[in-house]
Amino acid sequence: MKLVRRLEQVRKEDVQRCGGKGANLGELVGIGMRVPPGFCILADALPYVLEANGLVGPIAEIAAALPYDDARALEAETGRIRSLIASAALPQELEAVILERYHALIDDGNPYVAVRSSVAVKDSPVSSFPGLMDTYHYVVGDDEVLGRIRQCWASLWTARAAFVRHQQGIAHDRGLIAPIVQAMIDAEVAGVMFTANPVSGARGEIVIESNWGIGESVVSGAAVTDHYVLDRATLETKTSKIAKKNLMVTIDREHGGGRAEQDVLPELAERPTLSETELAELGRVGTDIAQHFEFEADIEWAYRDGVLYILQTRRIRDLKAVPSSV
Repeated sequence: MKLVRRLEQVRKEDVQRCGGKGANLGELVGIGMRVPPGFCILADALPYVLEANGLVGPIAEIAAALPYDDARALEAETGRIRSLIASAALPQELEAVILERYHALIDDGNPYVAVRSSVAVKDSPVSSFPGLMDTYHYVVGDDEVLGRIRQCWASLWTARAAFVRHQQGIAHDRGLIAPIVQAMIDAEVAGVMFTANPVSGARGEIVIESNWGIGESVVSGAAVTDHYVLDRATLETKTSKIAKKNLMVTIDREHGGGRAEQDVLPELAERPTLSETELAELGRVGTDIAQHFEFEADIEWAYRDGVLYILQTRRIRDLKAVPSSV
């Protein structure tokens, strides 16, 4: 079905179909980076689902009267839109191909997937709204996968997302969202990497932040994490700050899926999360990604069984302009 595309069929030019995250993931696959296998539900799928459920008019009517000057009322009104989307029925053909692709990703060894939001703005270079859209980890089962996809679509209408569009003068119907379903990497250690120093702007430094478990604890800023700075030219470690790590995010075993915070085991709290070999590998991969995309990259990554996976890449936001030799 044309509304669903495997990541290996996606390239960076497909932002308007697959959102910024999906387009970049497909490009990473194309250049040989190890990306968890998966597929993208194209941006045209949401309008198709809304039309099939008779929701285009009702949503437009609510959106036209959103009370941006009243946070509580804005939350309530956007909540009405989210509820309509979250309860929408998927046309049979679309549901069938999504479930077929989902079943191809899982096996008895790993029954879990991640469902991620990928966004863009129609007819615009804007391809990222960091922190505004939802991601779901350790998703399992047909009903939950379909439900999380609906919730990704619905996250286009969080109060914050609607307010940001209004503030930036972006018409609501120009917002695009393309959910991504990928095999879940149950990471032992994960984090973020910047191919230039996001604080000083130094292009000669690579900055890596890491923690045990999946990278949500690092991305959200909820945990104390290890911090490394590499010399970009040599990939040698310039600075290594090993934190006393307090919490990590992993599978919610009590409920059989989803993510949960847990305390870091005492024997791991002050142990470095990354070896020098892993740091050098991250540095090499990050440099290759930045060179290919021709921008300084903000990269999410994970290690499982000693194998490095790249989960996302995008341009570093608001990077200081400094001489390239710094």
